[in-house]
Amino acid sequence: MEFKVLGPLAASVPLPSAAQPRRVLAVLLARPNEFVHRDTLVDELWPQGPPSSAAAVVQMAVSKLRKALSPGVPVDDVGQRLRSGRSGYRLTVSDGELDVTAFSELTAAAAKATGAERRVLLEQALGLWRGRAFADVPVGPLVEAHRLWLEDQRSSALGKLVELELAAGDHKAVADRLGPELAARPGDERLAGWLAEALHGLGRRDAALAVLDRCRQALWEHAGVSPGEELLAAHRRITGTGWSAGGAPCRLPPATPDFTGRAGELAEVGRALRGPAPVVLHGAAGSGKSALAVQAAWRVRKRFPDGQLVGDLRDTGDVLTGFLRALGLADEEIPTERAGRISLWQSHTADRRLLVILENCRSEAEVRPLLPTGPGCAAIVTTRRRPAGLVGARFVEVGALSDAESRDLLGAIAGEARLSAEPDAVRRVLTRCDGLALAVRAAGMKLLQRPRLSVAEFAARLENERRRLDELAAGDLGVRPVLADALAELSPRQRKSLRLLGFPGATEFAGWFAAAMLGRSEGEAAELLDELVDDHMLHAEPDRMGVVRYRLPALTRLALREPPDPGALRRALTAMAALAEHALAALGAEYPPSRRPDVPAAVSDRVAADPIGWRDTERANLALAVRTAKNHGWTELAMRLADAYSDLVGPAKGGSPAWLGFGIVRDRVDLPAEAGKLLKLGHAHADAGDLARARTCFSLAETRFRSVGDHPGTGSALIALADVDADTGRTGAAVHALREALDLLRDCGDLAGQAMASAQFGSLWDDLGDFRRAQECFDASLMLSLHCEDGRQHDRSAKRYADVLRRNGRMDEAGELLTSALIGTRSSRERHWEAHVLRSFGDLHAKAGDAGESERCLARSLELFEYVGHRHAAAYTHRSFGESLRLAGEHGRAAEHLNLAMSTFRELGDRRGGGYALLSFGRLRADEGVASEAADGLRTAAGLFRELGFPVWELRALKDLSAVDQSGRQRDRAREALTKIRFGATPA
Repeated sequence: MEFKVLGPLAASVPLPSAAQPRRVLAVLLARPNEFVHRDTLVDELWPQGPPSSAAAVVQMAVSKLRKALSPGVPVDDVGQRLRSGRSGYRLTVSDGELDVTAFSELTAAAAKATGAERRVLLEQALGLWRGRAFADVPVGPLVEAHRLWLEDQRSSALGKLVELELAAGDHKAVADRLGPELAARPGDERLAGWLAEALHGLGRRDAALAVLDRCRQALWEHAGVSPGEELLAAHRRITGTGWSAGGAPCRLPPATPDFTGRAGELAEVGRALRGPAPVVLHGAAGSGKSALAVQAAWRVRKRFPDGQLVGDLRDTGDVLTGFLRALGLADEEIPTERAGRISLWQSHTADRRLLVILENCRSEAEVRPLLPTGPGCAAIVTTRRRPAGLVGARFVEVGALSDAESRDLLGAIAGEARLSAEPDAVRRVLTRCDGLALAVRAAGMKLLQRPRLSVAEFAARLENERRRLDELAAGDLGVRPVLADALAELSPRQRKSLRLLGFPGATEFAGWFAAAMLGRSEGEAAELLDELVDDHMLHAEPDRMGVVRYRLPALTRLALREPPDPGALRRALTAMAALAEHALAALGAEYPPSRRPDVPAAVSDRVAADPIGWRDTERANLALAVRTAKNHGWTELAMRLADAYSDLVGPAKGGSPAWLGFGIVRDRVDLPAEAGKLLKLGHAHADAGDLARARTCFSLAETRFRSVGDHPGTGSALIALADVDADTGRTGAAVHALREALDLLRDCGDLAGQAMASAQFGSLWDDLGDFRRAQECFDASLMLSLHCEDGRQHDRSAKRYADVLRRNGRMDEAGELLTSALIGTRSSRERHWEAHVLRSFGDLHAKAGDAGESERCLARSLELFEYVGHRHAAAYTHRSFGESLRLAGEHGRAAEHLNLAMSTFRELGDRRGGGYALLSFGRLRADEGVASEAADGLRTAAGLFRELGFPVWELRALKDLSAVDQSGRQRDRAREALTKIRFGATPA
């Protein structure tokens, strides 16, 4: 019987086709005539861990082998070839049955023989090999080790045979023999040297050198090493000279040891370097382009065995000459004219695999001649300005470091333990570094240099703008020189534009602001801005409206040193005031207002289309503009900006800039203007639901109007005070204020003021239960408003009167008045009052049982209130929505709206609104059959209305309470409320 393992596993008898029996046979042939323990077989078949059935599988495999190797022979028969014992198995193999034995005998005999006999024996030994040992068997650790030993024996025999053939001058035999061998093992230096020598002996010098090149390339790609001395010696024997490739030029500087982050950019560069297109790393000065380029180059250098070259295009020397010298050319071989050097470079890189880094590129023209031409070459270009004319280039932007990357880099330099002790201070330091890699590195080096300097103290130093750039320096590493170089490379026009845009405190700005600062048209300014963005001096990102906004990095602004031109700044702030006033006009209008002549039409249209978006985007800059105008002494401009800011944002949210206009007129001791500002601020507070601040402003305004004898102004302040007093339960004070206001306004003939006061009186009398007086007041208000030039007061009086008529059951009259008011508010484009009228329409439709129309009106009312940012009024619409849905039987949705209303009323301290919401809650719980919760809500609402002095509303709550609480405790309170309504408990 014969067994063969020097190639695919075979025997002189048919073997089982299943994998496991063949694998067992391979193990037994690796240890012939030895007992192999069952555990060894299990480990061999399942190196990663055996299944529970492993022993049974091995037993079945052995059984199949016995049937194939010793058919019909019993297990315990002396003639059985595969015997069991010692918890394992032994395969009997006689002399001459295994090809491995024959191979060993032939190589041993060859070692003793000489001359032609030795060559014959080695040829016979190698002839036993049919491929790789155990070629078709999945092997485990034992067989793999045996196979490696066999391969090593074969390699030794092959080497001895080749040496004999080379000594005999039989170069063709060597070439034929080693060609397939080297194809399978391209990095085998010994085989490559022999094959190259054989090919050279056959007169095929180029083929011999190609073999050496392929081997060198394989060594570099698979092991990252250069050829050894034997291969270099083979090259010298063939060429007579040294082999420059033996030391492929690697001019890469050391990779930054603490390089962190940039994982996405590194991956993108790695992918791009698989092709010949140049990879352009572009970014701001100090962003870390060079560090990234070097890091990426070290990662891929094995792909480029012909070398890696680096050239700095700012150097005074000729980069091309340096590259040619690095490739091994002598100075006398390098042409003196540039065209000749370019041609020589192109020819020398056509068939190489070379990586080139070109740093500090300033234009496409200086890069193109330096790019290697071969398809196996690659180039990385670093530049501050993206070279758009570099055809086919792959561009990778090196932007600001993320917060996490900045933190990691600072920790890698200064020490993680030190930073962990002061996390808040670390955040302050990184904020001042603005994501600039160089600034973060300089900060880390400064902390490392000064171990006794706390991070908090260093952060405080950086927060001083005058010292920041000086602090961000350690040794010869500094931010200021790098930024200064970048600024110096700009054109004079670009530098001037950048200085004009350095508005202190502004984090970002729009194109219209830049156009005003630069004193250019929007198109010209856009071109300049694009140039600065391309140079990475400005950052550009679209805002929520899709409009591009620009940001001058804080460190760049500090490097400019010069403050912005006052004339340019005033020009820009004037444009901002005009746009803020335009946004304010658009905010209260259903349709866009007319364009302003003092701002570009396109900008005016964008602001009018979304005034809320413009307000939210420009809020910080608008507040900064108010302070800047005040600091420069531009009083009138500061007042315009402050007034627009206050109206857009509101005094409660606007902070000190919203009060700046009032401060200016107070400093002037201008009492009429001061009173007007206070009245306006009071209305803004009232709209926001802050009734306490509103009353203070109205009271101060009234005092100032009185002191200068301004009757219309005094009347307006008294009406506003009465409105606040009525909402907060001071009904007596409200009646007194309205009476005085009417007397003053009659004396001065202010019809609009009288109409407003009469309408206010009408609502108040209705709340006090005197419907007759309420009617008289509203009739007077409507009559007076008809004689006013401005029809807006008529619409407001009609809306108030309609609410009173609806509550008193006169639905048709209420509907007619609301229809008239809606037409008027839409004609005057007052979104705020249109929303109020729509809420009243929703209440009317709900009471009439038209749930669908009620929901449509209330939804639109909510949309308008939310658009103009009027949370307080929106809460009243939520309350109306809840009541409407309650009447429609949609209890779940009703509760949602009432909860929203109640939370806002509670937050703003509006007790009257809270009473309305509680009344609706009580009715809702009564409808749901939850009597106890209904009674609690209604009783609380009645108590609130009693405290506020609104007997009609108290009576309504008590009436609903009677339906769920039969105790009769509320009857006395109801009789008391009726007495107040009939005989009047408030000043007549």
